[in-house]
Amino acid sequence: MSTFRRVSDANRRRYDEILRYAFAPQDGPLADDEAEIEQWPPDLFDPRGLYEEGRLRSTCKLYDLDARLGDGYEQIGGLGAVATPPEDRRQGYVRELCRHALDAFEDRGARLVALWPFETAFYADFGWATANYQARYECPPAALPSHDSEGHMRSLGTDDWELLHDAEHAHGEDRNLSLRRSPAWWRERTLTDWATDTQPYIYGYERDGEVCAYLTYTVADDEEETLTVETMAYADEEAYRAILSFLGTHGAQVERISFTRPAESNLLDRVAEPERVEYTVDPGPMVRLPSVFALDGLSWPDTGLDCSFEITDPLTEESTVARIETSEDGLCVRETGDTPAVTTDVGTLSQLVVGTHSVERLQKLGELTVRDESILEPLSATFEPQQVYLGEFF
Repeated sequence: MSTFRRVSDANRRRYDEILRYAFAPQDGPLADDEAEIEQWPPDLFDPRGLYEEGRLRSTCKLYDLDARLGDGYEQIGGLGAVATPPEDRRQGYVRELCRHALDAFEDRGARLVALWPFETAFYADFGWATANYQARYECPPAALPSHDSEGHMRSLGTDDWELLHDAEHAHGEDRNLSLRRSPAWWRERTLTDWATDTQPYIYGYERDGEVCAYLTYTVADDEEETLTVETMAYADEEAYRAILSFLGTHGAQVERISFTRPAESNLLDRVAEPERVEYTVDPGPMVRLPSVFALDGLSWPDTGLDCSFEITDPLTEESTVARIETSEDGLCVRETGDTPAVTTDVGTLSQLVVGTHSVERLQKLGELTVRDESILEPLSATFEPQQVYLGEFF
């Protein structure tokens, strides 16, 4: 009989050993006096584990996050550090851990659960679906456009996070899944390279007395001396061009600039020599609903939708028939015995909710079937495609 519970201090070392082997095996086993996580219990996440016969078999971190969804910010869950030691792999522990984690998030009121997959297909088998794609740009500094800025760049520190809040809010106000960060998250995650425990450079673009853009970056000690931007936000196009121009001034120090943006954000239109820019698009984070009933009460426009959905879930290998209705009070979701008008899976429904794809697009992909054509118009109006971008790793 397995149990899913918070990892106690007594099991902390085992938890750390599993994380080290999964995510940093090149560092070798933990030393006797070494710990992966210094503070216990941690402030930013809930360390959980799946236990069987009293032994910790799989680990994870549960993050409580606020992210833009629909008309405002909603609580979502972040699932990270899912790991199993090699001696316990391929025994179904991760599947069971994911089921428990989703239940825990739903109990906390999370509307969605996001994760960063090591392999998209692996988590697709558990019902997660890609939320957004991300474009990675790499180029020499000289390829970036210069800009006669209205403001100026200034060096900042981790305690200056409040100065960045307005730029961050403006940057994410029209993008679903953009995060609303807590002070601790600003200091310990956004403005700290927590994966390597090193301090990145932090610069803000100040205009008319306000910080309108910011970026954090590190410089690698490699052959190309690559400057890698970890975080970037800007309130408008002028501020974005100021950031690009600032990065372009590093030609005497680095040979390459690397940064990631939403897939639809096209740097190639902003440079004079686009052939000097390497441009790749990769899948980003994945999302899924804890269950369809997590949508109940979610603030949403009243589009007149009132129909039954059959939702399959590969994690439970079961289907649920639920009636979804929009009203002045938001979404109403309840179980029903009606014949479903729409058939889909939980991952596809999650993409509809965040706005990754339109109803028509998912029909073409064969991921969604509409049996009653009369509900197609309100269905499309309810789940319109949106700009979606969750860019911060956890």
